[in-house]
Amino acid sequence: MKRDENREEGLKALDECEYMVLAMTDPAGEPYCIPVNGARAGETVYIHCAKHGEKLDCLRANPAVCITAVGSQRVVQAEYTTLFTCAVARGRAVEVTDPEEVRRGLRVICKRYTPDCPERVEEVIEKYLPAVSVWRVDLTTVSGRRKDKG
Repeated sequence: MKRDENREEGLKALDECEYMVLAMTDPAGEPYCIPVNGARAGETVYIHCAKHGEKLDCLRANPAVCITAVGSQRVVQAEYTTLFTCAVARGRAVEVTDPEEVRRGLRVICKRYTPDCPERVEEVIEKYLPAVSVWRVDLTTVSGRRKDKG
């Protein structure tokens, strides 16, 4: 059973996961986490959400966050084990207010989740721009784990 704990493995898991889970602290100091569609650009993960709600209350109250992601996962029943890659990333969430960075963040997300539909990216961004809030998580630490043998 070999497990590698390293940054590169974590970045790879962030890039390959179907979704990420964003963990935060609410204004009362209680934990809160929610799945998000995040996309990495260098040392930043962009996320999008509505312009109001519990997630935004948490991010505004305490911008220190943790992101977890499973890049791949397969249960090997006969061996009573699971093969996987995963990441734990910590950072600070920052609300993106610059209009050009908002669009850039949305492009990164669109490229990640809709790579086969590039012709509609700008149209979709403009359509939803008035209703969306974009945040970036500036990564401070990233660690990854991998188990590829039973």
